[in-house]
Amino acid sequence: MTFQRFHQGEHLKSECEYRNVKCDFCGKDVAFASMKEHVDTICEGAPVTCKYCKKSILRKDIERHERRDCDEFPANCEFQAVGCNHAKTLKQRELHQHLHEGLIDHSGQLLRHTLAVVSELKDFVPRTEYTRMSQKIQDDITEVRSSLSEKFVMSVGKLTGFERRVESLESSGGGDARIRNEVHELTSKIRDLTTESSNLRERDMSLEREVQDKISIIDRLQSTMDQRDETLALNTVKITDLESQRGPRPQQSIHSYNGTLLWKIESYQRKRQDAINGVKTALYSQHFYSAQYGYKMCAKVYMNGDGFGKGSHLSLFFVVMRGDYDALQTWPFEKKITMMLLDQGNGDHMIDAFNSDPQSSSFQRPKSDMNVASGSPLFMPLDSLNNRQYVKDDVLFIKIFVD
Repeated sequence: MTFQRFHQGEHLKSECEYRNVKCDFCGKDVAFASMKEHVDTICEGAPVTCKYCKKSILRKDIERHERRDCDEFPANCEFQAVGCNHAKTLKQRELHQHLHEGLIDHSGQLLRHTLAVVSELKDFVPRTEYTRMSQKIQDDITEVRSSLSEKFVMSVGKLTGFERRVESLESSGGGDARIRNEVHELTSKIRDLTTESSNLRERDMSLEREVQDKISIIDRLQSTMDQRDETLALNTVKITDLESQRGPRPQQSIHSYNGTLLWKIESYQRKRQDAINGVKTALYSQHFYSAQYGYKMCAKVYMNGDGFGKGSHLSLFFVVMRGDYDALQTWPFEKKITMMLLDQGNGDHMIDAFNSDPQSSSFQRPKSDMNVASGSPLFMPLDSLNNRQYVKDDVLFIKIFVD
């Protein structure tokens, strides 16, 4: 477009399609020609219509509205996986009513499902037995292959010696009947040894395949055990949630809302032995909150250690959980976490503190029920637990501060 120079300022101010103007909804500078597309597609402050309830909601709030506030948003009962037979898709307001009315039924279904998982776990061979079986198979294959290798080397040595003998006899006079018979006999032995060598190779390969198959089976069983441990732990957390909905127990608050967890672990010796046997390697605490509407969190302990600490240390971890108010929190999670194993005698507590790493997936907004745990696999040597009064009357206390 051409225009007189003294009109350029007016053109840039009010006529140019590419002039910057402020968006009425979000206040950002946007090219005039792109304003409609900006408002229709990306402006966080622009009102949009909820496709379920038809209310006008700011675009930046629409996802939270649909998942948390919209009474018409379709959803399924989360307890279907443990036995709830209400298969119909419900609107959010109907789902709230269903969960309220079915609280007792859901508690029973979840408890029965958890007990069934525990019953199945009893039929599995403990992890220590898996390790022993795997090692025995490896030792057996090493021994057999060593034996086969020795036989193979001996066969090759005999074969080479026979071949040289044949060559020597043939060169010394193949016309003699006695020599021809000996050559024939040696040739027959060579064929037998060649066949034996081939059979040894095949047996070696077959044995190797069989061992690998057995090791794969053991690995799959171990993976299944790990998955069932995790399922059992998540069900325990859900049971705690249901208990909190039914109201606090007498003289005991189920959850803390001040960023502090006090976790009482009873029957320590039995739970430690269960961990050693691979029956239940990890325990989860009841969850707690940083504030009344804050982050949802819990602790996780391996009574016989995990990772570098397996078999030698008590491993203690902190877990960020998916909560009802995550949309209102600041992400990533940035707090100082202090973990304590309480001395029940003179107060000589074991303490470990660390700051959350904003780059770690453990502290991003959870996409599943729990993030990956973060903490200390070498929190306390198992041999040191009895040096002070960390375990008293078969009870252990763990305390977590988040600030």
